[in-house]
Amino acid sequence: MEKGKFTTLLQNLSDKTKELDCLYKINKIMMDQNVQIEQAIKKIIEIIPDGLRYTTICVVQIVFENTEYHSPKYKLLPNTVTTQIIVDGIEAGTIKVGYLKKVGKINAVFLPDEINLLNTIATKLSNFILIKKLHKKINEIENTENKQQQKNTVQSNLNHWLKELQLSDKEIKLFTKLPIHFKKGETMCKQGSITSYIMLISDGLSKNYLEGNQERGYNFSIVKPFDFIGLSSLYGSLTYHFSGTALTPCTVYIIENIVFKEVIASNSAFALKVLEWYCNVTERHLKRLSCIANKQALGRVAEILLYLKDDIFQNKIIKSYITRKDIAELAAMSTESAIRILSDLKKDNIIKIAANNNIEIADPKLLKTLSHAG
Repeated sequence: MEKGKFTTLLQNLSDKTKELDCLYKINKIMMDQNVQIEQAIKKIIEIIPDGLRYTTICVVQIVFENTEYHSPKYKLLPNTVTTQIIVDGIEAGTIKVGYLKKVGKINAVFLPDEINLLNTIATKLSNFILIKKLHKKINEIENTENKQQQKNTVQSNLNHWLKELQLSDKEIKLFTKLPIHFKKGETMCKQGSITSYIMLISDGLSKNYLEGNQERGYNFSIVKPFDFIGLSSLYGSLTYHFSGTALTPCTVYIIENIVFKEVIASNSAFALKVLEWYCNVTERHLKRLSCIANKQALGRVAEILLYLKDDIFQNKIIKSYITRKDIAELAAMSTESAIRILSDLKKDNIIKIAANNNIEIADPKLLKTLSHAG
């Protein structure tokens, strides 16, 4: 074999090896289920030059859905090769490759094999994008179905609770015809403001608190589904006696005072249930006041943690959206004091604090003993 032919054969083998290695690296990126489209495009831009002859002076531009990604030194060049990114039969972008310096003859800047390589990469990228979009669409559909199922479950549970309050189907429709959604942190009611309606919380958690001076207040209740908010304003002064804030995204139903009063007047069984509910709420508030009046700081914090565990979450995990400030206000103390006591409880292995700031009740029996001891 002549020396020139042997050299050419070796060069061809080297070029094929570079192309295959380039495709292998790109395939590896696309096999990663966690990689996003933008991340994949940026990595492919780095890899493409490795598959071409003049790697060190090769620059790449990929345009996808009107967003441009390119090599650090990329600029408009006179001699480039462009291939289309076709997703589901529609052009979604392009891959453009060029050299920063003049190489070879103008008509032979890119070899046929190199153009085929770029076309193959474009096809692979097109398929990758299509699969990603399909997965995203499937997830959106599943999320929508899950949300609808969750919504239906919440509505079913709410209707069941209202039926237990001896409301008729017609009265339930009156109570649940006007839903309002609050984002986390939004004010649901403001102390001193005029009101003409009752709120019925169906989803989420909120807190009711008395506003004080210098941004200090008394958080006297965590409200969970299903509960009424503002019932104390139904008779007497038509103003809120407290403020309320959404601790999580909340859904409430607005019930006009006149409607609520009419149902009470016409449905004695419901009136008795509401009176029973109101007495239970008052009892809880009095118990809280007794705790504040008669217990030391440690006993108050212990009782609040048990209240959150047993009454609110019904789980040994207290979620982090109940902040240290919320716990402090429930226990009627400064945030600093509450944090110090929580730290001591953690040191004694009575509670555990996770990285996400959730509080786990590790020793409920000892916590109950601290609460009783005061």
